[in-house]
Amino acid sequence: MKALLTTAALLAAAPLAAEPAPERTAEEAAVIATVEAFMRGLAAKDAAAMRAQVTEPSFIAKVEERDGADRVGLIPMAQLIASVSSIPVPVSEPLHGEVVTVDGPVATVRADYDFILDGKRSHCGVDIFTLMRIDGAWKIATITYSHLTTGCGAE
Repeated sequence: MKALLTTAALLAAAPLAAEPAPERTAEEAAVIATVEAFMRGLAAKDAAAMRAQVTEPSFIAKVEERDGADRVGLIPMAQLIASVSSIPVPVSEPLHGEVVTVDGPVATVRADYDFILDGKRSHCGVDIFTLMRIDGAWKIATITYSHLTTGCGAE
């Protein structure tokens, strides 16, 4: 009887297990491949690899709560790429839970991220990539992100 109850409990819990990520269309896969290539370039501090994935011009927009106020910044992507490329310690920005939306020649990717600097989380937030299809290739036009230092999950 105990074995039967255990089996019934396991079967009842099965639908609660994590569902596999939905299959991506070819366009969604191409969009996420562009974002992933940019992020690999960031982790390698490879300016050329990052530049290859963006439009010219392209921009970074940041929103950060600090001292009870929202601080907003907008800078050219080239400035971010130069800054990241010169960081003297290891850096990475793993993305989690990517949601891709494609509407003709425009796409977005929304993902949670952690910014890891020298092996320690510096901050976290949400990245929103806006991409455009140009001559058949997806390029990042903007990255808008939140910059949080608390509420980053397991801290």
